Order: sequence, then structure tokens, then C-alpha cells
Amino acid sequence: MRIERCAGVYEPDDDSYLLMGIEEIKGRVVEVGCGTGIVGLSYAEKGASVTLIDISAQAVACARRNARMNGMDVSVIRGDMFQGLRGKFDYCIFNPPYLPSSHPDDDTWTGGPRGYEVTERFLRDFPRLSRNAFYIESSLSPIARERFGNLEFSVERRMRYEFEELDLVRVTVNGFDR
Repeated sequence: MRIERCAGVYEPDDDSYLLMGIEEIKGRVVEVGCGTGIVGLSYAEKGASVTLIDISAQAVACARRNARMNGMDVSVIRGDMFQGLRGKFDYCIFNPPYLPSSHPDDDTWTGGPRGYEVTERFLRDFPRLSRNAFYIESSLSPIARERFGNLEFSVERRMRYEFEELDLVRVTVNGFDR
């Protein structure tokens, strides 16, 4: 698969690749904050029905270009988090902006003053669309999991750096009714 990097769009990095290759992800999948679309397109390549969504017009255009360039039939939507999505999904995947910053110069990587504000919003909202989600969490902005009593969390993979750890976190909704 070829991916074009686009100005003003988060470039695929280790955190993007950490979200790829999860064997159980099949069926109807939404990638929130898709950026270039690399993660969602990797699942479309394996047969999943994929929807890509991003708040950035530049990211939406980039993801559409990458889908076309690879001959993939995916839905690409411009929207804030889950805005405009219809129906239920088997999986939601999200590589959130997770670094803390009170004065971001680039909102593709900062998740708010504490770094986890965008991720917490995702965790509050995804259960209305899916029972399962995978997201990236940084040791610099850990989620207070006890605040989400309706969710079960498990770390599936971890990457360690000198200054930070990145976790691929699986989240399942307790008592989800399809």
C-alpha cells in the first residue's frame, strides 16, 4: 500500500503502526481522526468495510487521495469525532492527539492541557456506535480508567521510548446491546 503524506496532516509514525495488524478487526470499522488514512486503509486492504473520519479538511482530502491511489472503496467523512456517522460499527479505532500542551502550535498532536481530553471524549462517545475500540495512550497523558465504569480496558501492545511509553489499548463496553 502506498501512502502520500500531506502538508498539515499528521504523518504516520510508530503510534500509527501500533494500531495496524490487529487480527480481530474485521467487519464494519471506523477510524476516527484518520489523518492520511493509513490505519483504516490497512484494514480495508484486508476486506473490512471502512469509514474514515477527520475534522480537518486537509486530512479528509489526503485520506481520499490515498484511498483512490490504492484503489480502495472506503467512505471518507469530514466531521468532529463521530459527527455524521450512521449505524453501528464492529470496531472504532483512534490514534488521538495525546501530548499535553496549553498552547498548541499543532493540533494534530496535542490532546489538550493535560493531553487526554480528546481521548476522554472518544471514550465517552464511542459506546453509542460500537462495543469495541482500540486507541493509543501515552504514559505522558494516562486515562483515569475508573471514570469509565462501563468500559473494560486491556493493554494489547506497548512501545517503550526513553521519555514515554505508548500503549495500544483495547476497550470493550460492558452490557452493550446491539
